[in-house]
Amino acid sequence: MAGVAEVRKPRSRVVRGVYFTLGLVCLGMAYLSFLPGIPTFDFVILAAFFFARSSDRFHTWLMSHRIFGRIIRGYRSEGFSMRTKVLASLAVVASLSFSMFVLIANGWLRLILAAVGVYAVWFIMSRPTQKAP
Repeated sequence: MAGVAEVRKPRSRVVRGVYFTLGLVCLGMAYLSFLPGIPTFDFVILAAFFFARSSDRFHTWLMSHRIFGRIIRGYRSEGFSMRTKVLASLAVVASLSFSMFVLIANGWLRLILAAVGVYAVWFIMSRPTQKAP
């Protein structure tokens, strides 16, 4: 892929197998992101990391995926559009709010989730913003 440095793969087939398995697990978790509290962004980025170190075929597929490829490219270089940042932040807030007020009754856990939410929104907003064409 143009603009992306070649990643050195481990020589050990076992290590590459572990990376590949972790990539599949992360990708599976990304597909479960419609559930409250499960982020898409983090798992897609991790899947790309693991596939880059284990499988050219899966890494290429992930990078050319209609949705996931945009997430990875935006994270790596281009930045995200402000619309994407706002939508991602709203998704985090909605997911964590649902978890905090419907699924969890413990006040301390609610406080921890709120702190995680503040950090997640800060992280999303701190990524580079695409320049308008």
